[in-house]
Amino acid sequence: MTDRRLTGEITDVALLDLTPMTSAEDLAGITRISDVAILLVPQSLMGAAAAIPMDDVAMVVPVPDGVEVRSHTGALVMGGDALAGPEAENAALIVTGTLILTSPVPRVAYRQVIVMGLVLAPHGSEAALGAGLTRVTGSVDYYPYAEGQEVKVSTGQLRADGEALANPAGGPDDILVVAGQLIVTGPVTKVGYRRVVVAGQVLAPRDSQPVLGPATIVKGQLVWYTGQPRFFVGKERLGRSFFELVDRPLVLALVGSFEIDPDVTPELLRDKVSEIVLVGKVTAPGPLVGALQFLTTEKVGKIMVAEDDPGPR
Repeated sequence: MTDRRLTGEITDVALLDLTPMTSAEDLAGITRISDVAILLVPQSLMGAAAAIPMDDVAMVVPVPDGVEVRSHTGALVMGGDALAGPEAENAALIVTGTLILTSPVPRVAYRQVIVMGLVLAPHGSEAALGAGLTRVTGSVDYYPYAEGQEVKVSTGQLRADGEALANPAGGPDDILVVAGQLIVTGPVTKVGYRRVVVAGQVLAPRDSQPVLGPATIVKGQLVWYTGQPRFFVGKERLGRSFFELVDRPLVLALVGSFEIDPDVTPELLRDKVSEIVLVGKVTAPGPLVGALQFLTTEKVGKIMVAEDDPGPR
């Protein structure tokens, strides 16, 4: 027989599922629960779970005893019929991220559907989802539905130029969903999608705003840039040798986590960079922070002083 009992402190998990526990004794060894997004507890053990000290637990969900828990983290893509099948009638669906439904939902058979994030579904699903969604901490959005349309889903990061967003091989009713970041690297003259839905961040040319803006739904941050930036995506350390090689002032688009070396002076930075668009974090010596703040015209994130900066002497 498997020992299901947990002991000690449980911390820093997105989903803590205690539904395999069958008695209060199984929970008796847990001393604390902290930094948990969703805590699932068998309904019969709610009293025992309430006695456990808890900090920063966003949601405690009682689950009827004997119900199968199906959990997913990230983007979950399924047809609307998948919520209606008889195999779901004694199950709970827990999604931490984005639930994307690619066809209308006739009904929801799941005992519980809980989403921490975005739910995206076609029009015609409103009644079924309104009755069937147990709890949603983000938003529920609906897109126009047409027979034969394709719902294209990208998770993580999508880099696309204007030609890709024109969707030349697709149809005008297609939907593009990005669960993460959409980085538009060039001018957009035509959007070939009925809707572009982004759960995360969008970085796009300001000149394309009249074309891209009306077709785009952003559940996150939208940043417009000017000119033709040099893109850095991910994690990078920029030093004096890089800036000295720049022969004309750059627009820098920084997406991720970046460090500026101490050998870069404010004068060099202002001479070589005309504008910064930041989605993420830049860490730099104290004397550079003012120049970075001045040059950054769009910011979703932080400009921070390096921890090893000795400060003024």
